[in-house]
Amino acid sequence: MSNRFNHTSLGHQLAIISAGLCLLVSLALIALGAVSTRHTQMLLQEEYGTSLARLVAIRISTAMERGDLLSVSATLQRLRETSSVQAITIIDVDGKALGQAGEARGQNLYQYSAPVHIEADIAGQIVITINADNAQAAQSRFLFSMLGLAVLLSLAVYAGSRHLGQRLGNKLAGMSRKIALDDEDPAHQPSNEVLRLERHIDALPMDVLRTRSEPGPQDENYRTTAVVYLHLTSLVNYVDTLDERALQRYTARLHQVVYAAAGFYAGDLQVARQFGLAIYFSGHNSAGSAAFRAASCAWLVRAVSHELEKEMSLSLSIAMAISQSELGVGSGTDIYPGLYTQHTLDELQAVCASKPPNILLSPAACEDIDVAGRLQHRPTEVMDYAVIEEFAGPYQDLLERQLRLILKRLTDAAKH
Repeated sequence: MSNRFNHTSLGHQLAIISAGLCLLVSLALIALGAVSTRHTQMLLQEEYGTSLARLVAIRISTAMERGDLLSVSATLQRLRETSSVQAITIIDVDGKALGQAGEARGQNLYQYSAPVHIEADIAGQIVITINADNAQAAQSRFLFSMLGLAVLLSLAVYAGSRHLGQRLGNKLAGMSRKIALDDEDPAHQPSNEVLRLERHIDALPMDVLRTRSEPGPQDENYRTTAVVYLHLTSLVNYVDTLDERALQRYTARLHQVVYAAAGFYAGDLQVARQFGLAIYFSGHNSAGSAAFRAASCAWLVRAVSHELEKEMSLSLSIAMAISQSELGVGSGTDIYPGLYTQHTLDELQAVCASKPPNILLSPAACEDIDVAGRLQHRPTEVMDYAVIEEFAGPYQDLLERQLRLILKRLTDAAKH
């Protein structure tokens, strides 16, 4: 039962919990009020009965002193008719009834007594019987009315809490849909919005989202840098065939694909040639060495391009090759590293000129420890370069998750 409740919607849970707490507090207050009212009622009734018994004893003491029992009976009957007393009995010192007015009937009967004095002696005792059935009935009606009010209040709290809970649940459901990687069947999703959000958060590639948290290396322009060169084969053909607006849309799409893939592995994207892009990878990163990150990025670009081509009328053909340079890309304050890497870019451009269908790795990149241990490649006849065949199991799974995430982002961006 508890498990079923945990899987219900957030609005339903909040409504039940709020209404239950409201009803519980209301019942506690009603119980406290009933006990307090009962105690007060008994105190007032006891004070009334005792005072009335004393008054009757005082009134009949003179008649008792004269021995006038008829006058005593008349007085008792008159008091019985003019008060809420059900029965009045006078008893002598031997316990015998000398007179009685009324008859005690009912379930809630209470008796109160007072002695009858004749001068300094006690001549008997007055016993007054009060029937509290009407008072009990009134108190029961009051309690039932309070219970009804508590139920109505709980229902109002239930309705209000359900409305607020549904609003909160809708916001959580919207957040859950935004971070969902796959379009899961609604029938297999939990009804509880918090559990659904938790499931989608657990499915996020958190290790991928943390890949940009790398320390800033010192003298990074003078460290070994892996370079992915992308020759935009299709763009060469479309420059003279597409109009300006279509060409800009096509180039923007290419940019989105390459930029998204490079972002997972902390790559620095730059335009290297007229139809060539270069992505530079350097420094330490939790995703692996610079050469391995370059290979992973190139695989993502190729996989995303193939998926998008299925929905486009234009081709996204890109030739890619990977190599390593002893220096980095350089900067505006130090142009020497950038000048040094030009020969690497020239070599990669020459390799991609043959339009290889697969991703090529230079001999230096193949010697990288992470590349050798995490992916398989085979040699080719293109300048001793090797072609990537496949990645090891866990790294292939990670790339597949990154691929789905990029495709979802691109799809959402196209809708907006």
